[in-house]
Amino acid sequence: MLEEYEKAFAKYRKGLKTIPLPIICWDFHSIKNLELLSFDVIQKNWNGKISFLKIVNNEKKDIIVTDKNFKIIFATKSIVAMTGYQAEEIMGKSPKIFQGILTSETTKTNIRQAITNKLPFKEVIVNYKKDGSTYLCEIEAIPKFDKKGEFLNYIAFERIAS
Repeated sequence: MLEEYEKAFAKYRKGLKTIPLPIICWDFHSIKNLELLSFDVIQKNWNGKISFLKIVNNEKKDIIVTDKNFKIIFATKSIVAMTGYQAEEIMGKSPKIFQGILTSETTKTNIRQAITNKLPFKEVIVNYKKDGSTYLCEIEAIPKFDKKGEFLNYIAFERIAS
């Protein structure tokens, strides 16, 4: 009986015509989930967690996370709307990539002092898009530490200032 089933199944499979499709065409809804997973991996050692979905969906802010050396290790995909850069383009770079000649020295000094002292800060800064145009960016940044109090990352919540 099993032999008959296997023969019938083999005959059935031969008659099928399949067309391969790229996975992205029917998996596009999972992009936010992938961002959420990436973000959760980064924050797994933090002392105190951040609600990714609340920040991105409810507060409409982009998230940028830097490592101990202040190089970008995570950015929401929606960062492109504000900066013109794809998230992948800014990985491994300093957030200074967004600064330029019109960026206030006072604001840069305030941010530098907060970062040096590993303190939270909130500033509005003139940033530059990939195409060279400027925008006012509201940045709220928080240092993140592990359970032992060791500095791990800075997380910045950003949006275009009104």
